[in-house]
Amino acid sequence: MQPKRSGVYIDGLNLYHGALKDTPYKWLNPETLVRHLLPLDDIVHIRYFTALVNVRRDDPRIQSRHATYLRALSSSELVTVHRGRFTTRVKSRALADAFEPHNQLFSPRFRPKQLFSMMWADKVRRRTDSVTLARVVIEEEKGSDVNLGAYLVNDAARALIDKALVISNDSDLTEAIRLAQGFGILVGTVNPHSAPTSRHLRSVASFDIPLRPLALVRSQFPNTVVDGQGREIHKPREWRETQRPDLSAGPRAHQPKWMSGIFGK
Repeated sequence: MQPKRSGVYIDGLNLYHGALKDTPYKWLNPETLVRHLLPLDDIVHIRYFTALVNVRRDDPRIQSRHATYLRALSSSELVTVHRGRFTTRVKSRALADAFEPHNQLFSPRFRPKQLFSMMWADKVRRRTDSVTLARVVIEEEKGSDVNLGAYLVNDAARALIDKALVISNDSDLTEAIRLAQGFGILVGTVNPHSAPTSRHLRSVASFDIPLRPLALVRSQFPNTVVDGQGREIHKPREWRETQRPDLSAGPRAHQPKWMSGIFGK
């Protein structure tokens, strides 16, 4: 039997926030990961959807690290990076003061606490509306989920693949998965989050593959990657503080918090 031609569609930020943030596994090689997930398939392409993050005052190198990682992805002939964009806007939004104690609404908390309590009591006395509004900065990723869905349906319609794997837990992809299956392909999902898979995705997916912790451990780039033009790409220094895991120590020595339920505490 011929192996199935499989295309893989990765929601980069969903994967990062679900399985990589606050772990030593950010320098992830998607091609190696996919070969762990689909060892018997003929992988024809891996499409990685993301948006370059904005610079933050509390982390001025965050954009540089992300750009370096996207360059490292180009070292794999199978991986294509599809970029969306981030938009930053200031909007008025309601504070959750109807649900949370007022002294827990802000982080870091106001000091001194007594002064803030007095200010808040005065505000409550003068309030005429049912909600309190605050001006907040909202960052939104635009395009990634739409691009992922469009490429998935397009590849299925053009018969470029027999099978697809979507790495995301974004329920907005439900309709794209359903439409792609209308072209006679199987579409499975991998949920990178510790929370249960979206019931909407479960209702349409042909199959589901769990993201095993050791797959992340064993799917790291080397500290220095060479791209197709022979240029060296070095693992960001903040990430080098945690080197490639020593598997001889066993997975417990390196497990992120979300893995504790799998490996035990």
